[in-house]
Amino acid sequence: MNICYYITDYGYGHAARSVALIRELLMRLSAAELQLTICSERVLPFLVASLAGAGQRGSGNIHYRRVKLDVGYVLKPGTVEIDPSAMKAAYGKYIESFSVLVQQERDFLLQGKFDWVISDISAIPFAAASAARIPSIGISNFTWYTACRDVLNEKELQPLYEAYRNMDYFISLPGAADEPDWGRQARLEAGFYSRPADHRTVLELRQQLDPYGGSLIVYFAIGMGMDVQGLETLRWMEDNRCLFIVSSNMPVEGKRIIRIPREMTESQLYLAASDLVISKPGWGTASEAVQYGKPMLLIERGAMPEDRNTIDVLRKLLPVRLLRWEELADLNDLPAWLEEQGLSVRPGAGMKGNSGEEGVKALTDCVLNLLSVPGAE
Repeated sequence: MNICYYITDYGYGHAARSVALIRELLMRLSAAELQLTICSERVLPFLVASLAGAGQRGSGNIHYRRVKLDVGYVLKPGTVEIDPSAMKAAYGKYIESFSVLVQQERDFLLQGKFDWVISDISAIPFAAASAARIPSIGISNFTWYTACRDVLNEKELQPLYEAYRNMDYFISLPGAADEPDWGRQARLEAGFYSRPADHRTVLELRQQLDPYGGSLIVYFAIGMGMDVQGLETLRWMEDNRCLFIVSSNMPVEGKRIIRIPREMTESQLYLAASDLVISKPGWGTASEAVQYGKPMLLIERGAMPEDRNTIDVLRKLLPVRLLRWEELADLNDLPAWLEEQGLSVRPGAGMKGNSGEEGVKALTDCVLNLLSVPGAE
């Protein structure tokens, strides 16, 4: 089975969840059963590092190809908010090259003699696969068609809509309830999933982070693709009762701040070791929080249907509170604010034995059943 796997190049959440699925596929299938070409651009180094040596049976059957097929969200500099005018301009240029990119990918798929195309969740591969008469699978909680409807009109979005209509199978993830009826052959559903976190490794990491115990560990994730300013002014990050885990790209320093090492690909271990997650409502971080039972403080953003749909699902599964960025910046005492909001968070209270394996195993079963290859359960 020769599969071309496309991963949208906006943010690391799509890449991280794709790593979870790809690792499981490689564990179940040998190189004789699976050949995989992964296509992305900016996140490609993360994918290469994350999949190095993955799969006891098929670690040598992955190939990588650098190609950029999406624009994604265009944000106002130094913020988490969409810049509508800049986004419209970027998509205008993108759509001008859309048909050329479809033809480019059609030719690549035919030359590579691929049996299947999987996309999370670039639109162009579906149109290209259809033109090449190769079946396709989409996996996502949203599409760029619906994500951009608050910014672009239907005429501007028509090329995206037509491309997604070529999807043969759509595996709908939590938050995708408002998506059109994608999937010419079938639409299936899967739950939250993420990269697993071994419980013993998580306990050892927490001991390393807080050797004397008693600290409230806060996982503060804005996103590896974000460039937010003003972090150095957040007074609540100086609280001696807390430890704050941040990503390697966040420009903030302090004695209570723990930066995830730049070379560390397994950030889910740090989230699993935490007591509280503060994040934008990105699906990847949200899914990890669900897998490991972490209460969430979510940063609200405007004009993002993806965020709204994810929040609606999370409210049914986790203790969740919402704050605008300006409100978060004005906080002085985070533990006191949590108490006022009825969000009781205690050090170590969120430590559970759940490894997060069930979700990705269920998704892998679904994919393998579609592919109809040995290994489906």
